[in-house]
Amino acid sequence: MVQLIPSMDLLSGKVVRLLHGDFDKVTHYELDPFSWVERLEDAGATLIHLVDLDGAFGLARQPAFIAYPKVFPRVRFQLGGGLRSREAVQRVLDAGFDPVVGTLAVEHPRELAGLPADRVVCALDVRGDRIVTKGWTAESVCESTDVFESLLTLGFTRALVTDVSRDGSLEGPGLEATRWIAEEGFQVQASGGLRGLDDLAPLAGIPNVLGAISGKALLEGRIDLASPATRAALGGGA
Repeated sequence: MVQLIPSMDLLSGKVVRLLHGDFDKVTHYELDPFSWVERLEDAGATLIHLVDLDGAFGLARQPAFIAYPKVFPRVRFQLGGGLRSREAVQRVLDAGFDPVVGTLAVEHPRELAGLPADRVVCALDVRGDRIVTKGWTAESVCESTDVFESLLTLGFTRALVTDVSRDGSLEGPGLEATRWIAEEGFQVQASGGLRGLDDLAPLAGIPNVLGAISGKALLEGRIDLASPATRAALGGGA
């Protein structure tokens, strides 16, 4: 079963989506972030992925996120964006989030040693056959196989895999990128390109794929929050 995981990206406190991670291709949504999370919870969401785009591009972390785990105790939250030091990851853990760690996990995985592996999610962002880092602006200097081996040896098996070429595109999920990382032994959340609930079926056919991230399709109503099928998917029953 593949769980549908809503994603919400905030830029300067506003709900947005970027196409392929490009700041010049941003779509703004006239939604109150807090109210949107309430709607997602009411629809059955038990896990929500949050992205601090300010943090991802080196700006100060947005305070709007911090209250969410306490206000919505029935929802588990992941938070990513700019977690490039062990201290930053620890602060997110202490605030009640599962940290989504990209650049640090790829380039300095041993910095994560000793952190709770059941809560840390490694962001493995794929462009073609390369892992990209630093807000998708740079290719990793590390060999992919070395990255995978280091993380798995340390016990970090949870991975959020984004096919950068499909992110925000509604072109369907990147099955090749997802399969690649899943076959290395990671428990994968697939991200990028999800168009609707029908896209969950091919992902469910890949062993070790546990979830699929959806931002744009949910925000634009392409997935009906009132549907029983959506409720089932949000609860992990798709």
